[in-house]
Amino acid sequence: MMKLLRPFTILALTVMLLANGSAAWAGIAIIANSSNKQHGVSKQTIADMYLNKIKKFSNGRNVEPVDQSKGSAIREKFYKSVLQMSEREVNRYWAKRKFTGKAKTPRVLVSDREVKEWVARTPEGLGYIDGKSLDNTVKVLLIIP
Repeated sequence: MMKLLRPFTILALTVMLLANGSAAWAGIAIIANSSNKQHGVSKQTIADMYLNKIKKFSNGRNVEPVDQSKGSAIREKFYKSVLQMSEREVNRYWAKRKFTGKAKTPRVLVSDREVKEWVARTPEGLGYIDGKSLDNTVKVLLIIP
C-alpha cells in the first residue's frame, strides 16, 4: 500500500511547488505615468525606448526610463526577456553610448515601490516592476509573463 501512495505523494508535492512558484512571480509589468496616452506597445518598442533608440512616446513627450538595482532578479528578467541581453551586455551598451555622448544611462531605483512612485509622479516615466506590485497609480503598457 505504501508503494502505491509514494508516486501520488511525489506528484502532489510537485504540483504544489509548481503552483507556488507561479504565484510568486506575476510577470514583469512595464509601466508609465497614468496620464500617458501610449497604447499597444510591443516588447520591441519597450526595448527601443529603454535603450534610447526611441526617444519619445506617441504623445510627443520624451521617454525617461528608470532601471532597477544591479543584480536584482527583476532587472535580470527584464534584460533577458525584453532587451534580450545580459546585464554585462547592457552595461557595455551604455558605456559605449555614454562615451560617445549619445545617451545617458537610466536612473536606478532600488525597489518596485520606488519605481512605481517615481513613474507615478513623472509624466515621461517608463519603468518595470513585478506584476504583483501593480496598483492604479500607474498605467500598464505591457505585461511580460
